[in-house]
Amino acid sequence: MNIADLFKKNIIFIPIVASLVVGSFTSIRYVLNLTQTINESETQIINLQRDLDVAQKELTKMNTRLSSAEATWQMAENLYRTLADQVREHSYDIKDLNR
Repeated sequence: MNIADLFKKNIIFIPIVASLVVGSFTSIRYVLNLTQTINESETQIINLQRDLDVAQKELTKMNTRLSSAEATWQMAENLYRTLADQVREHSYDIKDLNR
């Protein structure tokens, strides 16, 4: 009967202890899930950073090629103007010779 009396006196502590155990388990599970989510996010961030670095290198290459193409275009325009001026001068010379 000693155990029964002790149980009757401490019956209120059983739900409290049960809620503490369940609450602790839930908290630990939440922290573990949060840690797993953080680790997955870290992996994704590392992958995104790597992809960003590759994209920046490609963008630099494209900018270099575009600058080269623009320079070539300007050179072609300058050559065309020079050639047009020379043709115009030759046409004047030919007109002078025909007189």
